[in-house]
Amino acid sequence: MKHIKSCIKTKEWILFAVFVAFMVFQIMLTLRLPEYTKQITMVIESGQGLHALVKPGLFMMLSALGSVACAIVAGFCISRIAAVLCMRLREALFGKVMSFSMAEMSTFSASSLITRCTNDISRIQFFATIGIQVLVQGPVTAIIAILKMRQHHEWLIVTLETVAVIIVIHIIIIRIILPRSAKLQKLIDKMNLATREHITGMRVVHAYNGYDYQAKQFDQINDDLTKTNLKISRTTEMVSPILTMANSVLSLLIYVIGAFMITSAGDAAEKLGVFSDLVVVSSYAMQAVMAFILMMLVFMEIPRAIVSVNRIAEVLDTEVSIQDGNYSGKATGELGTIEFRNVSFTYPRGAKAALSDVSFKVEKGQTMAIIGSTGSGKTTLMNLIPRLYDATEGSILVDGVDVKDYKLDELRSKLGYVPQKSFLFAGTIAGNINYGERKGFQAVLEDIQEAAEVGQSKEFIESKKGSYQARVEEGGANFSGGQRQRLTISRAICRNPEFYMFDDSFSALDFKTDAVLRRKLREHAKEATQLIVGQRIGSIKHADMILVLDQGHVVGQGRHEDLLKNCAVYREIALSQLSEEEVG
Repeated sequence: MKHIKSCIKTKEWILFAVFVAFMVFQIMLTLRLPEYTKQITMVIESGQGLHALVKPGLFMMLSALGSVACAIVAGFCISRIAAVLCMRLREALFGKVMSFSMAEMSTFSASSLITRCTNDISRIQFFATIGIQVLVQGPVTAIIAILKMRQHHEWLIVTLETVAVIIVIHIIIIRIILPRSAKLQKLIDKMNLATREHITGMRVVHAYNGYDYQAKQFDQINDDLTKTNLKISRTTEMVSPILTMANSVLSLLIYVIGAFMITSAGDAAEKLGVFSDLVVVSSYAMQAVMAFILMMLVFMEIPRAIVSVNRIAEVLDTEVSIQDGNYSGKATGELGTIEFRNVSFTYPRGAKAALSDVSFKVEKGQTMAIIGSTGSGKTTLMNLIPRLYDATEGSILVDGVDVKDYKLDELRSKLGYVPQKSFLFAGTIAGNINYGERKGFQAVLEDIQEAAEVGQSKEFIESKKGSYQARVEEGGANFSGGQRQRLTISRAICRNPEFYMFDDSFSALDFKTDAVLRRKLREHAKEATQLIVGQRIGSIKHADMILVLDQGHVVGQGRHEDLLKNCAVYREIALSQLSEEEVG
């Protein structure tokens, strides 16, 4: 609830006060209508003529119009408050998710975060718009209506008993619905996950005829969701007939009591007075009961709204493991260096260390290649430098400063990172190459073109309609794997960074393109330090230093020629790719 309060500012509190004021005015005008009905009834029964109906009829019409006008203003105010509240909640939620490291992202699945940003916030907005109106209108209407009935004890007691029955029924139903509502939101997360998985993996599904498997997986989740929804719906649908019956029984009792009172009345004038009171009281009783009915119907939505609030609070209250340091990137004596000192790392909830006691140092302008079998820890090592994860033990120094001491934007502005999986954003080619920010650098078209030329993407970019303004679909779906890889490399080059980090980023390139790109990159970034994760011996053997990893341990470190003689793992990899003559 604290997050809800923090999203409501002074302006919204003023709007809420206006909303309450106009809501009270509306209720007062609405509850005036039965009194005018009583006056009109008395005029008709006394036979005073049509002229006597003008005044109460006119006031009745003005009250009705005033009630409608107040309802419109009150509705506008509460809708505005709800929209602003949910806008700020979405901003807070998105900002929190943006601050998450990979450790937090592994706690919340992408599908769950999408549901929380959309479905859960929409449910809160619905409750804030409709529910608050009813929760304000209901008690005020009920209190005023009951106070107006206080002189008619028989009718008042019957009305209060009916209200008590309605409240008890709703409390029972809410206790049944609450746990099922929590389960429902989790099932919506699973439904989103299954749908997202199928859409993103459609090529694999088609290629392997995985339709039946995907359909069974979806049907199982869909059946669970349907059954839970049906249980909630069946429970809530019980409310309508029960409330209708309670309303009908109350009307019957009021008129039965009124009939006895009219029968026991004396002369005709007294009977007319009792009949007029019956008309007014029955209207007040219906107003009071309907107010409680509406409140109870809103209370049916409270469990799901509470679940949604708790799910959003769960994200907002999550402590981010990667915290900003204080170091602002002032010049040191070790510019361009990256050093690992006895670094070990274990993934959250991991049983075994992914990296153990890794140590090395790369000097400015050097190129270090990292090689090893699948699962040896190459990508994990790369992820520790930009602090996508933090090392469990040891320290990592960039420019002679521990990465944990850096401000995150300062640290990451030094890096040109190309991940293992190439990813493009929906937009334009130029927007993708010029993605992100770096202090003191603003790319213009000439910089983008130069980066594309070095990254070997210029030729296919300029062959497209629109050239650098050509459309890029989400994930780069309208580009081949090699084109996506070259564009992501061009993106890193465009930043003109101090350090280049290529995580197996040349795997989709042919040998000729690979060779030309590396040559162009050496010419373009002579002073930059490069870390390259590679699988091909031929593409990394000219590196200044090669680090060989095996099951998270450093088993070899040095130049190509030395490792062939001294490192059995490296020699084994080389023999699998090169001939005996080439290995020597």
